[in-house]
Amino acid sequence: MWTEFFCAAQEKLASLVTAESDRDHYIERDVSDWLFLSDESLGTKPKRWLRDPATGYHWLMKDATYSDRSDGTRYRKGDDWSERVANGVAERLGLPAAETELATTGGGEDLVYGVISRSMLVPPAAGKTHSEEELVDGNELLPDPVVAGHREGYTVEAVQQALVEVGPPAHIEGDLSAWDVFVGYLTLDAIVGNTDRHEENWAVIAKGDDRRLAPTFDHASCLGFQLDDDQRQRRLSTNDTGYMPEAWADRAGSTFHGSPHPISAAVRAMSISDPQTGRLWVSRCEDVDLLVEPVWMVPQHRMSIPAREFAERVLRRNWHRLLEECH
Repeated sequence: MWTEFFCAAQEKLASLVTAESDRDHYIERDVSDWLFLSDESLGTKPKRWLRDPATGYHWLMKDATYSDRSDGTRYRKGDDWSERVANGVAERLGLPAAETELATTGGGEDLVYGVISRSMLVPPAAGKTHSEEELVDGNELLPDPVVAGHREGYTVEAVQQALVEVGPPAHIEGDLSAWDVFVGYLTLDAIVGNTDRHEENWAVIAKGDDRRLAPTFDHASCLGFQLDDDQRQRRLSTNDTGYMPEAWADRAGSTFHGSPHPISAAVRAMSISDPQTGRLWVSRCEDVDLLVEPVWMVPQHRMSIPAREFAERVLRRNWHRLLEECH
């Protein structure tokens, strides 16, 4: 089985080289000359708002982060490419998602890799500094908000209740409610193994009395982004089923109360929804090869082959389990 997978991975590598020459891959934007606007206070990682001088759009820049090895050396994690890959999977599921691109700043020894995400709010009107829209994070909508780490009130059911009077994202296709679309967000989390759908990682866009679910955003905590290539390679080459990428995928936990697996959270959401909602999102998951494509669209210098192979096996494992539990 894994011999076949290795051969397939080598074929994809060859395709990747061809795709790079044909420019059929994710672009990388140099934002060194973009105007700094402000630091972003939300979240635990350093982030800053930049303005694209060509369009005037505001983008949130998040630098790739680093971890320490036991021998004292450091390695760059993959929270830049994981964000972009997850965004590509969201596109293939037909989900509204924040526009995201790979990015760099500086050069030479000062080169910094990261990812940029375009503001989901309408740009400020001429002469104004702020948008007429406001992003309201999910915790402000919950019946029992999360306070000081107490997560008892953060459940799938609580999110459903919070979205009762919220409209769906703008331009969403079909007669879907905000909750129907959020079930799609949890389906995405299940597929990529996103472990960070916490109460501030979903939001509502408010304008006056109008409130609509925001596009999905911030999916970097997935696909084994935090491992280094030595760890990935050991898991890829082992015969120990408890140490393979599939075992890694099976141990994921979400930020909902009780830390259910992202697949369990998605299945629970489908179970309390109209049956057509679950059928819709499951039907959009059926072509796993399509969902895997984004893994192989990241430029070669941004994502190693072990990272791609590991991410693909995690995604395929999650896909298999999700469809198995939904059928």
